Amino acid sequence: MSFNKKVNSLLEEKGITKAQLAKAANIPYTTLDSMLKRDTDTERLKTIYSIAKYLGVSVEYLVFDDVSEAFEGEAQMFISQKETELINGYRLLDKRGAETVKAMVKQQMDYLRSDMQSRSNKIKAQELRIPIYDSPAAAGESLPFTDDDFTYYERNENVPHHADFGVRVSGDSMEPIIKNNCVVWVHRQDTVDVGSTGIFVLNGESLCKKLDFRNGKCLLTSNNPAYRPIEVLESDDLRVVGKVLGSAFI
Repeated sequence: MSFNKKVNSLLEEKGITKAQLAKAANIPYTTLDSMLKRDTDTERLKTIYSIAKYLGVSVEYLVFDDVSEAFEGEAQMFISQKETELINGYRLLDKRGAETVKAMVKQQMDYLRSDMQSRSNKIKAQELRIPIYDSPAAAGESLPFTDDDFTYYERNENVPHHADFGVRVSGDSMEPIIKNNCVVWVHRQDTVDVGSTGIFVLNGESLCKKLDFRNGKCLLTSNNPAYRPIEVLESDDLRVVGKVLGSAFI
């Protein structure tokens, strides 16, 4: 059955007029009427589908200037076969049965709204806090963490916008820029630029250092000249945990 015949059949089955369809689909009635009177549009649609398939895009991408237009109001307009069966069944119920169904639907909807609100509140609460780890080693481990690994800190002007977590630094190797026992704010990422300070895991040991390359060698360096650079050998396992965005005493 062609596209045109299928549309006409569905209109008759659902008791919908062409005028109603034209208004709901936001297309001129004359355009719709012309389409449904011809029986040649099926081949055009197949051609569009074939082009979209070959190019690896959706039909909506080819047809609409803004793909979101294709789905605007879709939830309100589209009714599946199962939904149609439920609607038809509901219409056959007596008053008592209809009231029972409405009460059950309302109860379920109230539960869903409450659950969604609870999830939303939890997400907002998490966004307002940032974890601070007691050592770089804790920050280098994979999630999930135990409660002993970190404490939450309320975000404020001390915390850079893109920081994902904080690490309390122990030692003076990064002084004078990063002080002993201060917290460094870190954006989690897999790489850092040369010259950037980050949290690294070298052979299982987590370090707050600066990445450097000299004479073809990869080095993890300290701000404090009293500490010699750590050369990273080809046999070493080096992983970047994140980039240090700043520090603060907390």
